[in-house]
Amino acid sequence: MLNIKTTKNVLVTDESKDGFCFRSSCSQALKTAKLAKEMADWNSSFTEADYLGMFSVMETIVVKYLAKGYSVELPFGTLRANATGTCANIQDGFTLGTGNHTLGFLFTASAAAAASVKEKLEYKQIPPDITGEAKIYRVTVLKGDASESTELSASEGKILRIHGRNLSFNMEDAEQGVFLENENGLSRMENYARRGTNIVDFTVPASLAAGSYSISIVTKPGNKYFTANIDSEITVA
Repeated sequence: MLNIKTTKNVLVTDESKDGFCFRSSCSQALKTAKLAKEMADWNSSFTEADYLGMFSVMETIVVKYLAKGYSVELPFGTLRANATGTCANIQDGFTLGTGNHTLGFLFTASAAAAASVKEKLEYKQIPPDITGEAKIYRVTVLKGDASESTELSASEGKILRIHGRNLSFNMEDAEQGVFLENENGLSRMENYARRGTNIVDFTVPASLAAGSYSISIVTKPGNKYFTANIDSEITVA
């Protein structure tokens, strides 16, 4: 089954254009051994072992000619290697493995194969991710040399860093922001060194009592508030 999801199109900045796109993934995979079995069951005198032997020979020959720069025509489409990357000057050469000079592979289905797949395609729409929902991936403590420590123990004035996505919030809205919470209540952080979409740095206030705290961020990308949490706890000394 082909699973299709609607996601935000980050390449579109013009609000008059379609701001969403479709992404798909396969829910199952047909492995080589299973393929050989399916072919052996298809009214053929060849056994699974025969087909596996044929696959081995085909792999050797196809890879050999792909490495020579050939496009290889298969019964159901054409496969070829594809070089990509960038350079500063038109005279610069392509050097595989240098910078962003990489090698990929392109497959183009034959007209007959493409038509058959389109006619018989099995797919379903799966629920989309909520656009703009905040996520916290990890929390660290900034040391004096600006490096990050995963030892989540900090005192007054220390800076804690939150890594995530869609972390932007409105400081003028008292419901939004970074919050630390323990059994004594919820504290909203007021002092920030950085407030970005993916990284937020905040300072441990003097008013925060010593103890362990959970951390969360509340944002409001649209009409609804979203709360992002993480399992890690912060120890305030």
